[in-house]
Amino acid sequence: MKRDGSNESFWQTVEEQNFSTDFSDLEFDTIIVGAGITGVTLAKELQDRGLKCLLLDKENPGFGTTGGTTAHINNFYDASYDEIMHKFGEESARLLVKSTKDTLDYIKKNVLKYSIDCDFSTCNFFLFSAEDKQNEKLDSILAAHQQLDVKTTPSATLPFNLPFAKAIRIEGQAQFHPLKYLIRLLDAYKQAGGAILTNQSIVEYQNQENEIRLKTSDERIFTAKNIIWATHIPPGKNRFDLLVAPYRSYVLTLKLRNPPEILAQTADLYDPYHYFRYHRDGDTYYLIAGGFDHKTGDENNTEKHFNDLKELVDKHFEYDELTAQWSSQYYVSADGLPYIGRMPHEPNVYIATGYGGNGMTFGSMASLIIPDLLQGKETSLSKLLSPARVKPVASAKSVLSEGWNATQHFIMDKLSANKIKEFEDVPLQQGSVVKYQGKTLAVYRDEHGDLYCLSSICPHMGCTVSWNAAEKSWDCPCHGSRFDIEGKLLNGPAVSGLSRVDTY
Repeated sequence: MKRDGSNESFWQTVEEQNFSTDFSDLEFDTIIVGAGITGVTLAKELQDRGLKCLLLDKENPGFGTTGGTTAHINNFYDASYDEIMHKFGEESARLLVKSTKDTLDYIKKNVLKYSIDCDFSTCNFFLFSAEDKQNEKLDSILAAHQQLDVKTTPSATLPFNLPFAKAIRIEGQAQFHPLKYLIRLLDAYKQAGGAILTNQSIVEYQNQENEIRLKTSDERIFTAKNIIWATHIPPGKNRFDLLVAPYRSYVLTLKLRNPPEILAQTADLYDPYHYFRYHRDGDTYYLIAGGFDHKTGDENNTEKHFNDLKELVDKHFEYDELTAQWSSQYYVSADGLPYIGRMPHEPNVYIATGYGGNGMTFGSMASLIIPDLLQGKETSLSKLLSPARVKPVASAKSVLSEGWNATQHFIMDKLSANKIKEFEDVPLQQGSVVKYQGKTLAVYRDEHGDLYCLSSICPHMGCTVSWNAAEKSWDCPCHGSRFDIEGKLLNGPAVSGLSRVDTY
């Protein structure tokens, strides 16, 4: 199965197949756009509840972050519970604890109900301070967990060969093979009568008089009462350009020399943090290691992050071989919690975004929220995570920071293109934003010296893209749109690719 980068993830060995179903209907209750963990789980849940659904993706299922996740399923979040209590109050934190437990139970129920062979296992998470100065934060997290009845205790040991100052053990975690899980849910959705259309883009979209009307690249026109954008940030220009920020994270998988004593997960308290977990596939054990995150488009040398991660792993683990390396994109919300629910001022449009590093949990939690809203039931959880919520104190700093970051890139990147006399000045198998004969271009030269010349301007809001050597893509530093070397759109919020430029 394909994904949105040049590196193959550990999960992509799942056999590619034709996921589209044969159907003639053009009218639906709900259209779900995006066939990752959020979209597929929602489609199955809504179809089970009696709604007539169409699941639509411009690529294959799992093409985006779901195909590049590390597949932790956790009962705590990047926004720690002490921070959540401070920003949202203890009652909201307790609600999130309960809802998270319900979400993990929901995933387990799916695994059992559909007999999904996806390497699902439960385990504990060991959170640790790597330096004494991180102890205060770890103590604050422990106190919050104990106050909220999240089963957490101090630990004198780590099941990982990593140095630490203090550690806590958080019970009740899980992990799985995300694409095996996703494909089986798709099968269940199809068996329930759900329609699937893959490898088709939306070329026209209207929302008028409470009717969704869209045209796909195969010239079909579909209508629906509601639409769900399960695409991370919603496409086009909207308030979420400021409320969520795109980040890249780097991952290695390594075949371990010796089996670990137990399956477990761990992370330190650096910012960005480093995270590790063990994964079992039959009789073979792997280490999945990740970290060295950065804002999308902000790094000139993205390949260095793989090297830094490998250096960290080499220092502490014994393994036989490196089996995969890749990077993946996620989105961080302004106040630390995701936006899941009804789009502001559009009562028939729903979104789910801003998961941070907790996509498997929040992506599944969306199916405990949006189906109820579609059936007229508003809950305490839907209010807490509402995309229309206003938390100025909790989000102001992040909104201002992201707005300033985008403004800097919009202005400065247009002035920083490399001036070249000949295209041969661009190294083989590398890309560069260049000035050539008065034009600013995004230029890639392949191993044969063949050129791919594109407009350097992101079609979303006009920012200048930057070269991501680690994934051989053009990444927009303003809002996270990404494009391949031929200009094809990989990730939104842009709705079209980079234009080809004739240089002769």
